[in-house]
Amino acid sequence: MFKNEADFKRLTDRLNIDDKPNPSHRENLRRQMLSAFNEATQESTTRIIDFRTFGRIIMKSTITKLAAAAVIIIAAGIFLYTTNTIVPAAYALQDTIEAYNSIRWLHIDQSAPVGEQIWTSEFWFECDEYGNVNRMRYQTPYCGDAIGSMAIVGNFDESQVWLAGHNLLLVGYGNPSSMAGFDVTIIDPKILFERLKQQEDAGQIILDVNETTLKNEPIIVTVTYPAESLSVDWKKVFYIDKSTCLVTKSEKFQKRDGKFQLVNTYEFSGYNDEIDPAMFSFDGELPDDITTIDMSDIEAGLEQGDMTDEEVATEITRQFYEAVIAKDFTRAGQLYLAAPDFLVEKAFMGANVIEITSVGQVYPDSDPDSNKMICHCKLLIEFGGQLYNSNAQMFVYRIDENPRLWVIGGSSVNVSPVSGEIQISKGQADLSTVTYEDLKPGELMQDWLILEPIRIEVRGDTLFPSEETQKEYFDTEQLDVTQFEPVVNFNDKIYEWAVLENEYGVINLTSVYEDWYLITYLWAQIDMPEEKQGTLGIGSDDSVKVWLNGELVHENWVTRGVGIDNDRVPIKFKKGINQIVIKVQNGGGPWGFCCRLLDE
Repeated sequence: MFKNEADFKRLTDRLNIDDKPNPSHRENLRRQMLSAFNEATQESTTRIIDFRTFGRIIMKSTITKLAAAAVIIIAAGIFLYTTNTIVPAAYALQDTIEAYNSIRWLHIDQSAPVGEQIWTSEFWFECDEYGNVNRMRYQTPYCGDAIGSMAIVGNFDESQVWLAGHNLLLVGYGNPSSMAGFDVTIIDPKILFERLKQQEDAGQIILDVNETTLKNEPIIVTVTYPAESLSVDWKKVFYIDKSTCLVTKSEKFQKRDGKFQLVNTYEFSGYNDEIDPAMFSFDGELPDDITTIDMSDIEAGLEQGDMTDEEVATEITRQFYEAVIAKDFTRAGQLYLAAPDFLVEKAFMGANVIEITSVGQVYPDSDPDSNKMICHCKLLIEFGGQLYNSNAQMFVYRIDENPRLWVIGGSSVNVSPVSGEIQISKGQADLSTVTYEDLKPGELMQDWLILEPIRIEVRGDTLFPSEETQKEYFDTEQLDVTQFEPVVNFNDKIYEWAVLENEYGVINLTSVYEDWYLITYLWAQIDMPEEKQGTLGIGSDDSVKVWLNGELVHENWVTRGVGIDNDRVPIKFKKGINQIVIKVQNGGGPWGFCCRLLDE
């Protein structure tokens, strides 16, 4: 119980065990008490001290007979002191595992940073008498543009999915965890800690327990996954209530650019606060006019057969995009979480997959909580008249051990414009050649009149124009935007217009004008059959101004790369010919622009 006799001496001094002046009596009594205390502890089969054994031992001594009652009282004080202060029971993962055996209800709030947004969701769990999840509800107000808000209820044999934004109820699904694309075992604390215990025993994780002596401070358990076992570093931090050993919060981090960055947060509350059984169904919540689709007969996923995990991940990715190319969104949906065809089609937002360039680089997801395989593929995509190279990551996993069905449960896509050929035709500056009579929403405008670039002057002995000079050129107009003139006179120099014809809609000006710190103007006309409110999607690298019929409708002094719809500009077209003028200013490096009419 004690590390050494000095610990015991300090304790008995504090308790005033003997007020006699004879120091030899004090030391003899201490030594006999220490021997008795240790012997009693060894004889006990539990962590509780057997005070009858302790009393029997000390009563063998003549000295202790003289103060037996005092010794027994002091021994009780020693026990309370040692079990709570000197030798507290060290926390172990098993303590939390056992604590969850008595949990019947649980509520969890999740948050995750996605770009500049925070995505949130909630879980409600009902457990059986052993602490195992029996029924659940999951809901989130936003699950991407194609899905919107989503709620799922289920008992792990069958589930229902409610898509409020589509006024749609999907019934007949199996395990709600699998069909929602997440693994409930990484959310259920009991299962999660059982897995962590197995990983700790196998030496797969590094466990650090910070257990303070302060009563109200949580136990902090930090789990790290060594880089040698995973391609990236991961870390989880669990906050454990000291009195109950239950988890109150968990945080998950991934190392990016040498620093751990937050991936998600779970907050656990409502332990054993009874949840109304109605929470685990949609009864009384659904609108009367909701559309119900039975998904029970959908042949979801792809059977693995004799294929390896890597081969089935490659094959299901290939079949999915072949179905998308063929516009067979029913088949594509079967492979992608058994999703309805219209949701898959909407997810592509009008983009057309033209070609699968390559597919097949496969490896396990580095996330320690994931059971997914990642399959890389490269695609050629057309959108709004512009071609894009797309690098896609498809997350593929098994949903059924027999007959070993696999589905696509998520994807990550990066796109970059394909630089098409640009033709510049001088001496043909005629607005009739750049007049759009039937401009369809979403189509990028490919033909413009372009003004010979104006160089921003360098003042003083600097190598490049100062920020102040660049801003001055941006604020000053080098031509009359209300009246087209075939030539422009600026600072006693003549600049001419030329016709720019671009193969695709995102115009890479660097391919024809390589110098830095330049300004150009683009001019085109749109013939509208009637007055119309609309929105222009403008992309620019770098700063940009936009005029409609001579009126400045947008300006953005910015340094950035060109992207479709960097800026969305509300405008009002008049009936007949409308003049659009765009000023693009390069602040160094590549430059370019794009423009399209949005159907908004």
